[in-house]
Amino acid sequence: MEKKRNYHVKFLTENDVALAEAVCAKCEDYFLMEQGSGATRENAHTIITEIPEGKTKHDKFVMAVLDEADKPIGLIDVVADFPRKGQWIIGLLMLIPEERESGFGKVLYKVIKDWATDGGADSLRIGVLDENAEAIGFWSHLGFEKEEEKQRTYGNKEHVVHVMTQKI
Repeated sequence: MEKKRNYHVKFLTENDVALAEAVCAKCEDYFLMEQGSGATRENAHTIITEIPEGKTKHDKFVMAVLDEADKPIGLIDVVADFPRKGQWIIGLLMLIPEERESGFGKVLYKVIKDWATDGGADSLRIGVLDENAEAIGFWSHLGFEKEEEKQRTYGNKEHVVHVMTQKI
């Protein structure tokens, strides 16, 4: 059974890079997998500021997930109506290692799903690195299905990215 959590989110702006950086630093394992090097302040800045082509800062929502003591424990990045109207992309749902496998990721996913539904979305989309087997299992368990594979380069590493979607 999932533990009841007292958490809240803070919508991030460029002034909040330190909050994003705190989560990125604790999620070093992900950055090593993704780009072959540890997390940097620039990674945190990019998460907050990078906007897909054709979208504006009003379409992108980056949130720090904070625990009861206001300690950052996760990051969420969502872009509305991308790559098409009605489909929202989860650019990132990252939890620090101590919070993984606790059921909390599923709670956050449900919040994102409800929010997207309220915002008019008919589906969700996420890209997952092929070597991130735990994440592929997580999203598959939630009902996401692989739609296609894309080649992407992050840092010095080339990846196969599973593009997964779910109708909502």
